[in-house]
Amino acid sequence: MTNSLNKQRQDKILEILEFLHQGGDFQKAKQMFDEEFSQVDVSEITSAERALIAKGLNPIEIQNLCNVHAAVFKGSISENDETPDFETPGHPVNTLKLENVVISSLINDELLPTLKKWQQDGQNAAYLKRMQNALRDLKTIDKHYARKENTIFPLMDKYGITAPPQVMWGVDDKIRDLIKDALAATEAKPLPDKYVIEEKIEKACSEVLEMIFKEEKIMIPMLDEVASPKDWYLVKQDEAEIGYTLINPPLPWKPSEKDLSTKPDKKTSHHKGQELNNIALEMSKKLTEDTNKETPQDKPETPTDFAPSNVSIEIPHSDDVRVNFASGSLNIRELTAIFKTLPVDLTFVDSTDHVRWFSDSPNRVFPRTKSVIGRAVVNCHPPKSVDKVKKILADFHSGKSDSNEFWINLHQKAFVYIRYFALRDDKQNYLGCLEVTQDVSHIRDLQGQKTLLD
Repeated sequence: MTNSLNKQRQDKILEILEFLHQGGDFQKAKQMFDEEFSQVDVSEITSAERALIAKGLNPIEIQNLCNVHAAVFKGSISENDETPDFETPGHPVNTLKLENVVISSLINDELLPTLKKWQQDGQNAAYLKRMQNALRDLKTIDKHYARKENTIFPLMDKYGITAPPQVMWGVDDKIRDLIKDALAATEAKPLPDKYVIEEKIEKACSEVLEMIFKEEKIMIPMLDEVASPKDWYLVKQDEAEIGYTLINPPLPWKPSEKDLSTKPDKKTSHHKGQELNNIALEMSKKLTEDTNKETPQDKPETPTDFAPSNVSIEIPHSDDVRVNFASGSLNIRELTAIFKTLPVDLTFVDSTDHVRWFSDSPNRVFPRTKSVIGRAVVNCHPPKSVDKVKKILADFHSGKSDSNEFWINLHQKAFVYIRYFALRDDKQNYLGCLEVTQDVSHIRDLQGQKTLLD
């Protein structure tokens, strides 16, 4: 009887989702739901969405309806052990989980089944093309990971939870490489042995699904212990800077004024964070399976209030506030416009090696979020780069060097020139480091000359 009832509920949810997918009216869908249900479980909705995919809906297209689905069922989803805010459409955790649903579906309902069909059907070209498209979609997981690394990891740092980010960032990079390798194998001419392709795709998929488990069962529960609504609002405000993976921009979300005005017990939160970090260190052997098993870096001393309480600081009468230089003066509005217009991205790291400022350029080469302000700069880089960053900063501090430079081909689309400069005052006291990043592709392509008279 219970199974029959569950089947009836599943069929009704599926009917509502199909109605929406076919262009049905939102209010009518909401009415259909309210007439049948008082509460549903998240797993019931997810199962219905998977059934919709199985009936022919492209797993990528379902992202166009996810926000609508959430709005239909909003207020009726059983909370179980979840924090209610986390299930609110637009909350950063809800967005992360929404992406994970689509990513999981892409793997389980498209990529892996198509791989098997390709193997069984004489390596049919149509199936190969579908695998390539699915891998290209999966490759966009870079934005999911970049958002986690640039908005959620700083929040973990704030409360002393440093071990999981250090491990997870390294695994994120490994997954990025695995997906690239799998895609390259399917595009190679001639194709490698089908079992080589199978191994590469299955390895990438396995690692992605394992990371989803770590995000939802380890990372999020840890943050639920310490993070405040104000913390999550800062994460939310930084999200759009990086973008999303396989979903449309989520619904707007903001904590209530009461939640924003409530001041958390910082001492208790930091103590809890340290406890969680110690637990994470104990778990590190499991977390670092199949990785290079690097020892987590020691946590640098970080200011307690590492992030601004407000995203922006308004200076009244900015035209009247002038900054005097040896070569002239600028008001705040002029200075801001100059930094926005410069064809380079600037980031300032202070003498204690913490990020204090970055230029708010509209088309940055690498994303910068306001969550990074006050964060130890070594924690802003993946583990494989940390030793190099530490060496550059140590040489700047000691006076051994005053600059360093790198250049890379970024995604085969841009040639990026990165320079680091030590900043010193007139007495040669070290003030900090300036990072200057520029896409110089256009400059490298220039030929001949063009003058004002041309």
